[in-house]
Amino acid sequence: MKKDFLWGGALSNVQAEGGYLEDGKGLNVYDTLVVTPEPGIAPMFCDTAVATDHYHHYKEDIDLMAEMGFKAYRFSVVWSRIHPLGDEEQPNLAGLDYYEDMIDYLLEKGIEPVVSLVHFDMPDHLLREYNGFLNKQVIEFFARHVESIVERFKGKVKYYITYNEINLAPYMPDLVAGVYKPDDMSQEELFSQLTINVQIAHARAVDVIKRIDPQAQVGGMIGHAPFYPLTCQSQDIIAADFKNKMHNYLPFDIMTSGKLPEYFIHFMKQRDIVIDFNEQEQAMIASSAQKLDYLSFSYYRSSVQGSYDDIDDLIALENAILFDKRGLKNPYYPSNEWGWQIDSEGLRYSLIDFYHRYHKPLFIVENGIGIDEQLKDGKVIDDERIAYYQKHITSIKRAVLHDGVDLMGYLAWSPIDFLSSHKEIRKRYGFVYVNRDFKDLLDLKRYRKKSFYWYQKVIQTHSEDLNNDIDY
Repeated sequence: MKKDFLWGGALSNVQAEGGYLEDGKGLNVYDTLVVTPEPGIAPMFCDTAVATDHYHHYKEDIDLMAEMGFKAYRFSVVWSRIHPLGDEEQPNLAGLDYYEDMIDYLLEKGIEPVVSLVHFDMPDHLLREYNGFLNKQVIEFFARHVESIVERFKGKVKYYITYNEINLAPYMPDLVAGVYKPDDMSQEELFSQLTINVQIAHARAVDVIKRIDPQAQVGGMIGHAPFYPLTCQSQDIIAADFKNKMHNYLPFDIMTSGKLPEYFIHFMKQRDIVIDFNEQEQAMIASSAQKLDYLSFSYYRSSVQGSYDDIDDLIALENAILFDKRGLKNPYYPSNEWGWQIDSEGLRYSLIDFYHRYHKPLFIVENGIGIDEQLKDGKVIDDERIAYYQKHITSIKRAVLHDGVDLMGYLAWSPIDFLSSHKEIRKRYGFVYVNRDFKDLLDLKRYRKKSFYWYQKVIQTHSEDLNNDIDY
């Protein structure tokens, strides 16, 4: 691995901070999200008022990251903390002060900040009054928000991510894009127009960053799960190919080529979908492709995709595949309590696939496992998490050292426990246990799990020693 490889971790501030309406913060789409429970064990939902109180504990949490040896830390600047309503012309200075203090403290500890610019945190006002990124006026509000951030942090932040898991916008539109599907719009129309609009938002962010701070590196990001064919039958292979193109490749194809791919144009033409996409926007996307420095993605699991034996019409078949909710399972891989299948070599496959397709440096900015854990005698013996990371880090080493992938870094999900995207505290990801449950805040004390010391050793040895031989 490269000497300057960025070992570290990542979190979503809107899921960790709490500090609900402190210092001028406004409500955001995560605060107001009405959660649909995940399949799996019974949920334990929390509100966002306190979460795991990272807002008041950030220095303690960063100290723990520094103790692990982090080289980089990805966090998100909560949009509604900087622009509480989203459509204000001037930012909330208290919000900018907070994040600048955080960045300064990271740099003092020798940790590079990696800043996400929208991560489940669009101001709720923009959803209610404008319908989020489906309204192009919101793209301009976002560009103004990005400008406020980059102007303030110029020279301090080297790495930006424009949009967290941009490809999930059509599938989770309220949380990811601040959008409710209009009654007169089909799912396929929403998919098409929202895909284009969030790409325009990404391009605007790239343009703003490179104009204000040309030395900063900018990357796009998707939430990635490779889709394997359910069987070796050709119809399942074709189904998986279609799903991978529309779910995984489409956003990166646009970001890197600067234009809509032919398969997407054909998809819309076959369905008589007319999109709003003018020449100026097309030029913006083309220009941003020339400025993009790297591609980043989250990886937790792989999936399988099969065809439908009972659908003969090809358009209807593709639509069913695109929005498939059957929950098909791969018989070769185990799952965690929420049914997420564990496939470490799928990460290697994804790295090889993306690098050969795009020839861009890659950055893994989320990877981890959610586990239902309890604190016992001040300890959490999370050998299951260590085993997960052992296999996944082995896979990335193979991709880099054997397959020749240019990988910038690996950011584990996550340094500390916090609420999942479903506002769930039972599903814990951290190297550090935060002492609260879904009803009682308890004392919010931080406890180092066994994996904390294991990951510390991994970073110290530059991943040469992955053995689980920690004396805990």
